[in-house]
Amino acid sequence: MGISGLLPLLKDIHNTKHLSEFRGQTLAVDAYVWLHRGTYGCAAEIATGKKTSKYVEYAMHRVRLLRHHGIAPFLVFDGGPLPAKKGTEAERGARRAEALARANALAAQGEHARARECYVKCVDVTPQMAYQLIKALRVEGVPYVVAPYEADAQLAYLERIGLVDGIITEDSDLLVFGCKNVLFKLDPAAATVTHISRADFAAVASADGSGLSLLGWSDAQFRSMAILSGCDYLPSIPGIGLKTAWALLRKHRTVENMVDALRLEGKKKVPKGYLDAFRRAERVFMHQRVYDPAQECLVYLTPLPEDEVQSCRWGEEDEAYVGA
Repeated sequence: MGISGLLPLLKDIHNTKHLSEFRGQTLAVDAYVWLHRGTYGCAAEIATGKKTSKYVEYAMHRVRLLRHHGIAPFLVFDGGPLPAKKGTEAERGARRAEALARANALAAQGEHARARECYVKCVDVTPQMAYQLIKALRVEGVPYVVAPYEADAQLAYLERIGLVDGIITEDSDLLVFGCKNVLFKLDPAAATVTHISRADFAAVASADGSGLSLLGWSDAQFRSMAILSGCDYLPSIPGIGLKTAWALLRKHRTVENMVDALRLEGKKKVPKGYLDAFRRAERVFMHQRVYDPAQECLVYLTPLPEDEVQSCRWGEEDEAYVGA
């Protein structure tokens, strides 16, 4: 999930904090992250159609942990499929089907330990499973919202409007969406999290100053670097990861200049239509549809630029791509 290699890249600004340091705050939670983790202990039961509530218990244990430390949890669930992720979801579905076939074959051979490993890979969290958690949240009076599309954009919006103070997830995409305070690696035993603050991005730099540095980089530059390295909405240009994307953007300043230079050099194959695909991916990170709890309606994560609307550069295809 997220941008490959992004969290290690930001290791200099990882701060381990105790949950008590967030007392009095409201923290949004990517509910599907907890549901996915909760299936690890009951993957075989789910994959073979046996009834279990272990994944709900897993999530509720963490809800109660936050409340114990004076934190108000606000859970956010994924909604409908986003057109921009059609290719990614198809690939994941194929991998799950392959893992299920392998798991069943191993189980039939009595290789139960190896079968369990494959069952973990094939289980997908369904809306029915999410509803079981929602019912448990209602019983204990825990607020939640189902995003119209992806939870990531909804989480970012809730923080942006000040409804929550930070976000608990395992998905580095939240940083690309522009979130300010993101908490990873929740450890229930130690009651700790790894906190990454956007305000610390300028501190990301190599010790001798010769390597990657985010000092002076804007949100737009950071987002471009992440998209270029490959994301759920756009595969990377072959041979380009985060560090290469950073170096190329630093040298050429804009994505357009970078792509022109790569095509001229001919060392890396730039797919046909890449720039248009890049712009669409960028728009998903910026303008995906989300739910506004105050207005009780769908809005864009970030309002559309007036010039794009007036010049008709924002069309039906763009609208469908970010969620109609």
